[in-house]
Amino acid sequence: MAAPALLPSPPMDEDGAAPPVLPTQDPALPPPEPKPPLERQRPPVRVTSEFDSERRLFSHRLSCRVLDGLAKLRLRVSHGAGGGGIAWGPPDVALLARNFSVVIDPASRGAVLRGAADLAGSLRLRASHNTKNCQSGEQSYIHVGCSAHCLSVSCNYEYDKSIVSCIHLDRCFQFKYHIRKEQQGEVSVTANLGDSPCKIELSSMVPPNGLPKATFFFPKGEVSIKEKILDEGDRILSVNGLVKSHVLNGACTAVYNDNAMNIKYRYKDDEISFIPSISLPSNSLSFAFKRQLTPSDKLSYRYNFDTNYWGAIYKHKENKHLKWKAGYESDNRLGWASLWVGDAGGSTKEVPLKAKVHFTLKVPQDNVQNSVVVFHVKKRWDF
Repeated sequence: MAAPALLPSPPMDEDGAAPPVLPTQDPALPPPEPKPPLERQRPPVRVTSEFDSERRLFSHRLSCRVLDGLAKLRLRVSHGAGGGGIAWGPPDVALLARNFSVVIDPASRGAVLRGAADLAGSLRLRASHNTKNCQSGEQSYIHVGCSAHCLSVSCNYEYDKSIVSCIHLDRCFQFKYHIRKEQQGEVSVTANLGDSPCKIELSSMVPPNGLPKATFFFPKGEVSIKEKILDEGDRILSVNGLVKSHVLNGACTAVYNDNAMNIKYRYKDDEISFIPSISLPSNSLSFAFKRQLTPSDKLSYRYNFDTNYWGAIYKHKENKHLKWKAGYESDNRLGWASLWVGDAGGSTKEVPLKAKVHFTLKVPQDNVQNSVVVFHVKKRWDF
């Protein structure tokens, strides 16, 4: 009988001792639940300050999360710079949540309340009320909408001014009614022409003051016919229209309105944009030209043949957080240059040092000594 095979001995560490045996999990027990990822913690208090040298105005905003993060409390205050400008004013206070918000304006002694709620699977209610109605004439409104697979109904009520209701039936019919405080309303009916993408709309004032307006919509544009009253009191039929089409690798748009037509052609590729335009019957001709010199440099030029006015702009973008522009406008006889530090269209939390600066230099051609430098600074602090 052969001797049983010996199991290999566990490896030894440098001191000669065997490593500890790791405990094994009982297969009968359920596997442990994975730990949730750590959520991004928002700073308790966030302060953002801005300064505009042209208006000599400081603006400060303070925000923080309240109610266990379900809402945000925001405080805004503005004041003028020393030696002039706007004095300190009462701050604006706002409480913002996902489906409810309150904005208090102490200067007008009013507040704006907005709310929204899902009442059912296909019914959503939105409401807004402005307590400044009686003082400044601003109107509140209430909107109620209900939508299903083939039916959509909505109604808007604007305080003491107008009522708007709209009914959509499937995709081939639409009815809309609008009435104003001055007892002048508008009613319109829109219908699709079978399965085609074309549709026709008839609209009329309430009470009617003439023939209804007819508009025909098609994929390349629209044409409308309406009755127009001249200064002499005569009534004529006015035709307006818009047509778009692709011509020679570009897009051509023709707009006809009140016996005048404007034709514009736009050609654009990865490097060049060319946009000539002509107005009839005045025969006014102008064009714009843009050239992408490099991925970070761009040149723009425009010229009007009637007035001989022209303008040019040169843009350079070093990176996402640094760019500059320089240009000249012949109609204003003004040269200018601008520098952006920080993403102009982004948030301060994405830029270095959480700050953005914009400088602009304006140099009049007729009086260089009156050159002006204006700047706008925005900075954020997290506490």
